[in-house]
Amino acid sequence: MSVDEASRSGELRGPRAPTVTVRPFWRTPRFALGLALVAAAVALGSWAVERASSGEQAWVATTDLAPGDRLTADVVTAVRLSWDGASGTYLAGDALPQDGVVTSFVGAGELVPSSAVGTAADVTGRPVPVPVPAGAQVRPGAVVDLWSVPDGDDGEATVLAEGVTVLGVEEDSGLFRSASGEVARVLVPADVVGAVLQAQADGATVTLVEHPGG
Repeated sequence: MSVDEASRSGELRGPRAPTVTVRPFWRTPRFALGLALVAAAVALGSWAVERASSGEQAWVATTDLAPGDRLTADVVTAVRLSWDGASGTYLAGDALPQDGVVTSFVGAGELVPSSAVGTAADVTGRPVPVPVPAGAQVRPGAVVDLWSVPDGDDGEATVLAEGVTVLGVEEDSGLFRSASGEVARVLVPADVVGAVLQAQADGATVTLVEHPGG
């Protein structure tokens, strides 16, 4: 049979197209991996929610708290935490202690330590303004020593108080003629307040020095 005859009879055929098998999408490795990741995310979210709901309520300062500041909803906020062995270290419970105050400095954003909670009677120090030396980097919560430097060449510098806490730093209104333009409010023990004020009245320079480790 000639080519023309085969063509006319329909027996001349070209090569057959290859057959493509399409696998259902739910059987592909990529789909299985995605499904596994979604399941893992759901499990992790459930674990986090369960862990948070089973935690204990604690309190975080929303602003700097100085000794004597009352613990109210205006200055702290409640969070739920899983302590992992730290229970008892920080103030916890569903309600704030009645008439409670902080007895040591607590910075904004910090958990309130149990050891920093007491009553007004537990706060024995008094805030005293002290000029900040030029170049000094003093911040609220810093621990410093107070030194008295006599005017002129008379006498030697003496320590008035050690390890006292800076409650806050404010702009000098001109009363203290601070070289830095700032004045720090320092919590001074009650039995030292008189000596600090007397040194200032005598014309001595009362200055702040960073406390070792402070």
